[in-house]
Amino acid sequence: MDYASLFRFIIDFRTKFILIAGWPLMLAAQQAPKLKVAFPTSDSTIVAEGIAFFKGQADPSGMLFLNGNEVQVYRTGMFAAPLHLTEGDNELHVRYIVGSDTVCRRMVVVYKKPAPPQPTSGFAIDDVRLSMEGDLWLQPGDLLQVEMKAPPGMKATFYKGIPLFEVDTADAEVAGIYRGEYVIQPSDSLMEQAIRFVLYDETTQQTVTKDSRQRITVLNQSHALTGLTKTNDVPLFYGLGTDRLGGAKMGYLDSLVKLEITGKMNDMYRLRLSEQVQAYVPVDFVRLQQGVHFRPYSLTGSWMVSSDSTNDFIRIGLNERLPYTAIVQHAPTRIVVDIYGAVSNSNWITQKDSLIAIENVWYEQVSKGVFRVYVETKQPQLWGYDVGYSGTQLVIRVKAQPPKLDLGKLRVAVDAGHGGRNRGATGMTGALEKDLNLSMALKLKTALERIGTTVIMTRETDRSFNNGDRLTWLKAQHPDLLISIHCNASVNPLVQGTSTYYRHHAYRPLSRHILAQLRKLGLADFGNVGGFNFALNAPTGFPSALVEVAFLSNPADEERLLDIGFHDEVAERIVDGLRDFLEAVQ
Repeated sequence: MDYASLFRFIIDFRTKFILIAGWPLMLAAQQAPKLKVAFPTSDSTIVAEGIAFFKGQADPSGMLFLNGNEVQVYRTGMFAAPLHLTEGDNELHVRYIVGSDTVCRRMVVVYKKPAPPQPTSGFAIDDVRLSMEGDLWLQPGDLLQVEMKAPPGMKATFYKGIPLFEVDTADAEVAGIYRGEYVIQPSDSLMEQAIRFVLYDETTQQTVTKDSRQRITVLNQSHALTGLTKTNDVPLFYGLGTDRLGGAKMGYLDSLVKLEITGKMNDMYRLRLSEQVQAYVPVDFVRLQQGVHFRPYSLTGSWMVSSDSTNDFIRIGLNERLPYTAIVQHAPTRIVVDIYGAVSNSNWITQKDSLIAIENVWYEQVSKGVFRVYVETKQPQLWGYDVGYSGTQLVIRVKAQPPKLDLGKLRVAVDAGHGGRNRGATGMTGALEKDLNLSMALKLKTALERIGTTVIMTRETDRSFNNGDRLTWLKAQHPDLLISIHCNASVNPLVQGTSTYYRHHAYRPLSRHILAQLRKLGLADFGNVGGFNFALNAPTGFPSALVEVAFLSNPADEERLLDIGFHDEVAERIVDGLRDFLEAVQ
């Protein structure tokens, strides 16, 4: 049984026997091949980038040299070293000494830069594109930006004979790139129509055309276009940018919230929240309203602020469900909620004497379409809040600080990242992130329960549980805190270290205290990362922190991650970080 298989075997049957405390899983070192080079993949390898990594597996009792420099072989048998390549052939002389044996290999890595883009051949239009993806809905005043690739030195136009201008070759990296802009006019009446591009050779008087694959519709109707959100937790985006975790989000909306739609691009509806604020929402989350519907608008009613002994509630009456966003300000700590389309008719605010989380509430009409609510809390540390609708009444729930800031008295959710079909990252040894996450999460559960903490686990076995379902389940558990445990990974095997992540600034102290404790394990500092767009950091209802313990892709970090004794140390450091957080709050 190889090293990674042994580790997975132990994880799969961890509930059936007790691991000997501190036993490092290093048996693979005894079975590792004398030298197995994972990269370069052959004696002659071609790459398209100037930086690569010499990596593989060897018997750690030996000594490995690359071009005369020793390369560290970790106890797992893994090794990695950077290759800074020059264009052309790069010779690698590998020498490996183990016992009385010496293995020598000569390898060549050929750094071949990608061929530069080539100009269009012949009289033709190679490609046309619009600045945004998908079919577009635009309004008068919107800017349409286009690009075309064709032979250089020609006359080019698009749409209604609007000129295209050739871009300087140094900027475009190839000759024959034409660009143009056009401001949509009220007279434009496009309805799911392609944009035509025209190329004209003044010497031969030849003309060639090409239509865009995308279709454009101009929203020039006399009334507003509106829609309703289909479900709860509808994401509201600042813009059209994206990355592997999705674009930056303003927040989330309830179902049946009325939205004014002013465009569509990149499979997102553009929304008008106010005269100065716009947002985007995925098309699949909105049902368009047919016929004529008025823009989102409501007068506000008078308020009631009350408590149920665990949470305080603010209830604001509206005529319909309007869009909203919320942020948290500090010094003093207060929740600020903007309700778009609302106009004040709030003539009194009743605050009960029994409030336990809220110090005071007030409002201001910051513009004719933005009604702003301020909620000042009694304690500097925010312990959770939610904004949502009950009927057409907007309800702001503010969670009170636990009566005793004793970790043994709290309810802590522990999430073992990934699981089941979602394996997460894979280490150089073949170890799976999902298994390591689960092992460390179970260790944390044990450490917390030892001091009396009520622990809620998202999973205790190797099962699939997608983040959307985890999020729904976690919200229903009402934890005091959430810790999600993961292992990091990078394409660069030399990147290493521990890190913590938070989404909302109010919950940064939790992540910082945990990171400070993890650094005591001698791990490199990868950092405390804020505004992180991770699903389990998204809830505002309870403080949360994502812990990326170490890099599974780094041989030094992986060596520690594969030591069960290290899992105990990680658990204890997280517990100490939680204690430090609670002590700082008092």
